Amino acid sequence: WNADTSGIEPCRSEGKVMILATLHDTFPQPSGRRTLWISCSSIEEAHELKNKVLLNNPDDLPISCEYMDRDCFDVVDGAGRLLCHAISKLGIGERLSKMWALKLWVEKIPLPFFDTLPDRLMYAVNNVLPEVLPPSIQTLGKEYDHHLLVTLGEYGNGNMKRTEDRLNAFMESHPEVVACPCEDASDVGKVTFFRFAAAPAFKTWCVGNGTQGVSIDYALAKNDASCPSYDYLKGDHVPLKRMRYSHFGCNVVHEDLAFADGVDVHHCKMEIKKKIEGGGGMLPAEHGHGTEYHAPRETQERWRQVDPTNTMNPGVGGVGYNYGYKNPRVK
Repeated sequence: WNADTSGIEPCRSEGKVMILATLHDTFPQPSGRRTLWISCSSIEEAHELKNKVLLNNPDDLPISCEYMDRDCFDVVDGAGRLLCHAISKLGIGERLSKMWALKLWVEKIPLPFFDTLPDRLMYAVNNVLPEVLPPSIQTLGKEYDHHLLVTLGEYGNGNMKRTEDRLNAFMESHPEVVACPCEDASDVGKVTFFRFAAAPAFKTWCVGNGTQGVSIDYALAKNDASCPSYDYLKGDHVPLKRMRYSHFGCNVVHEDLAFADGVDVHHCKMEIKKKIEGGGGMLPAEHGHGTEYHAPRETQERWRQVDPTNTMNPGVGGVGYNYGYKNPRVK
């Protein structure tokens, strides 16, 4: 966004000065939108579609492009129906927030099994509820292993039609690719809620199946169309479930991995981090280092310059918790 303060006078209140600014969107609103569910036979084919159709030129970029693999589809369909229907009925606002706050309150009750009770109930009733997605898209979800949720926008120069023409030509030469348009706002909401229920649905799935869950996010190189192999995780350390979903346009990937009880999941996570970064990627990517990961030394040095007293984010990225970065946890 851009802040425009021209002609705005400071507003003084209780000895403080507040600047009132008008905010503008960086990009204009589209005059039309179209949302498509596109299913592909392989991850390589999905990347090829992205590069040749969606990122073909800077004038025709889509509004969004999200990716889900088959495990992601199965987990949301198998453990996230209640959440998706709740979002559809309540909307993303105060009513949903109150319902979620109630779930968290129940999980904090200091009685046996209450910490997982809401997710156990959600998993138990899941298959009693109707499927979330429109029937045609539900069928594609079960038949294909790779899915793109794409939203196109028209900005007045015919860009949406050009993208659709490229997509039709791509599908003619790739008969395994299928695109299913969302015909109305209700269908758009259903597929959108389905995609963004992935993370909470994974927790419900893990509780329902008695497994440990680990969530990671990493960035791959722009032209890296691979799915990193975890063949170095042996025996009990092999994930029981590995669901991948990503912001496909920028190659930022989220993975939720389920492990058997007793597995040292932190060790597995650090091994995955080494492998991803050894191949030119970066883990973490979107959600920051937190207090678990060590940030690169140059990043730590930049934080020291911005916050020399270590007041704003003590402990983040391995810098230590002490005032002035005394005794830092640098690796």
